[in-house]
Amino acid sequence: MRKLFLILIVGLMFAFPTFASAQDNTTISNMTVQFWPEYDQPSMLVIADFQVSTATELPVDLTFRIPQEANLIAVASLTGDGNFLNTVFEGPTKEGEWQIFTITISQNSVYRFEYYQPLTFNGDQRIFSYLWNGAYAVEAFNVLVMEPRDVTSFSMDPAYESISQENGSNYYNGGIVQLASGEQFALTLNYAKSTDALVAPPQGIQPSAPVDENTPGRVSLNNSLPYIIGGLGIVMIVGGIAYYWRAGRKPGGKSRNRPHAHVENEDSGEEAYCPQCGTRARPGDRFCRVCGARLRHQEE
Repeated sequence: MRKLFLILIVGLMFAFPTFASAQDNTTISNMTVQFWPEYDQPSMLVIADFQVSTATELPVDLTFRIPQEANLIAVASLTGDGNFLNTVFEGPTKEGEWQIFTITISQNSVYRFEYYQPLTFNGDQRIFSYLWNGAYAVEAFNVLVMEPRDVTSFSMDPAYESISQENGSNYYNGGIVQLASGEQFALTLNYAKSTDALVAPPQGIQPSAPVDENTPGRVSLNNSLPYIIGGLGIVMIVGGIAYYWRAGRKPGGKSRNRPHAHVENEDSGEEAYCPQCGTRARPGDRFCRVCGARLRHQEE
C-alpha cells in the first residue's frame, strides 16, 4: 500500500509539468497590438487582436499579463458577421506587479482584449512603455501606433517601418516580427503635444437619425395645438359660468332681505301721518320728511 502511494505521488509530479508545458507550447499564429494614445481618455488605449495556430487543440486557456495600474475593459471574440462579442475569461487578478487574466479559446477565431494604461506626463511630453512577456510563441507579431492630436514631436523605439493613414489619422507600423516562446518584446513611445485635445472626445447621447415631426414617440406641437386650444376654451367657459352664477347669487340674496321689513309694515295696515303738517309718512320713517317732526306711531 505504501509503495502504491509513492508511485501515485511520482506520477502526479510528472503529470502536472507536462500539462503546464502543453500550455506554454501553445502557439499564436498572429498577433497585432494597437496603441491609441489619448483617444477618448488622457491615457493609452491598448487593443490586442490574436489568433491561435490551427494546430492548437481546442478548447485551450491562454493567460495574459497586463500592468497593475491598467484597466481591463473588454475581452471578446470575432463572430461570423464581423462583429466582436464578449467571450469567457477569468480575472484579472493581481500577481506581483502585474495583473493576469485567462481567456478560454473555444474556436479558431480572432480574439481581442482591450485595456487602458496611464501615460507618464512631463509638461508637454508623454512617455509610454509596453512589454510582451513572451508567454507564448508568436509567428507574426506586429504593433500599430495611432498618432494623437496636435503632436509636435514623435519617436518610437524600436523605430517604425512605415506610416499609413486611416480615418484621418496617421498609423505607425512597427513591422512584423517572429517571437519564440519566452522571448520578450518591448516598445517605448515618446511624443510631445501642444494641447490636451483627444482624438475622439466623449460626447452626449446622440440620436441615430434626425429628429423631426414624424419621429415615432415624439410629441409634435402642431398635432397637439388644437387639443390645447380646445381645453383652454372649455376651462374658460366653465370658469365664466361659475363666476356669473356666484355673482348673480349675492345681489339676489340682498334684494330679498332688504325689503322684508317694509313688507311687514305694509301688511300691518298702519298708516302714519305727521302730527304737525299732516304729510303721509312712508313705512319705516321715524321723522316727517317735510317738517322733520317726530312721528307718533314711532313713540308708541
